[in-house]
Amino acid sequence: MDDPAPGDGGGGASEDGAGARGGMGGEGGGGADGVTTVQAGGVSWDEEGTVCVDPGAQGGAGGQGGEGGEGGEGGSGGVFTGACEPLDPVGANVPLPPPGCWYSSIGDGVFRNGECCYEFTASCGGSGRPFLVGERARTAREQRRDAGGWGGAPRPDLAGLGEEARAALAEAWLRDALLEHASVASFSRFALEMMAVGAPAEMLAAAHEAARDEVRHAALCFGLASAYAGAAIEPAPFAFGGVVEVTSDLAELAARAVREGCIGETLAAVQASEQLAHATDAAVRSVLAAIADDEARHAELAWRFVAWALQTGGEAVRRAVAAAFEAGLAAPSPSVAATDASADALAAHGRPGDAVVAASWRRAIAEVVTPAMRALLSAQATG
Repeated sequence: MDDPAPGDGGGGASEDGAGARGGMGGEGGGGADGVTTVQAGGVSWDEEGTVCVDPGAQGGAGGQGGEGGEGGEGGSGGVFTGACEPLDPVGANVPLPPPGCWYSSIGDGVFRNGECCYEFTASCGGSGRPFLVGERARTAREQRRDAGGWGGAPRPDLAGLGEEARAALAEAWLRDALLEHASVASFSRFALEMMAVGAPAEMLAAAHEAARDEVRHAALCFGLASAYAGAAIEPAPFAFGGVVEVTSDLAELAARAVREGCIGETLAAVQASEQLAHATDAAVRSVLAAIADDEARHAELAWRFVAWALQTGGEAVRRAVAAAFEAGLAAPSPSVAATDASADALAAHGRPGDAVVAASWRRAIAEVVTPAMRALLSAQATG
């Protein structure tokens, strides 16, 4: 694969020297590690990291910048005065956060190696099955090219959508696309780990089918993100780091299935159904209907696997499963950055307000996850 070209540049210089905000960038060149890592815990997590921008073009940065070399080149901006400008976490002059994350705070800028660099903390959240490395969830980065067939989605109706609404929709669907793409790796590893602990054949087959589902989900989400962005976007190569660890510890595997499947995928199915209920765009509705149905089957697989693990592994597995439920259900719902884009337009395209999604999660926890957890642990204790 040829090295990717830098992403498109941002806006030109403005009279006050701030520069205009750049568009969504492609994959930048020269990054040492094209991977985003985030601390995972239940259905939300936190991240700390660094973003760096050109001090003369802080308003023109495009795409996601920082350590991985991601994002397009910024606009020409103004003349650097020797002091790094503050970055507003939800302002127009800040690079995009990692997929699934929203800045909580950004510290003061420090000039080094010709750039202004800022330490940040971010609140991250999502539903579904992440790909964990240790206690960190990992995704690929995005790139602007259309060579791998990742745009398989019906085209949404863009009429009546303003520039800000389209940008917000592109960003939201891109985050989902990268998380769905990472779920392919998660299910592939889950299948290997099922083999390592001697899981039943029908569960192994279901894990492989789920991985195929996630490939389709990722393609659908990349297709929507590309349509809203007005440019073909697909995942960059996934940075596995050379080794993919596979556990044969049944207690560890069952605990992870609780967090990623029993909780994460149950919430993913509920969230997709909630999004579908508010969406009116035909293309978006077809995507969400497929995702909602598949995620419900994925959640069912996780619950069946954990039940089998409890029957097979005894008290050690029960303790690990109970602890995983306690930690996962205690995790707070993530907060999201505010947007001035039309709330009605976003909901019509599958993005109801964060308060709507959070309410659906609370209902799912109270009405589905908690009762099922109690029944599962109670049955094992009396079995």
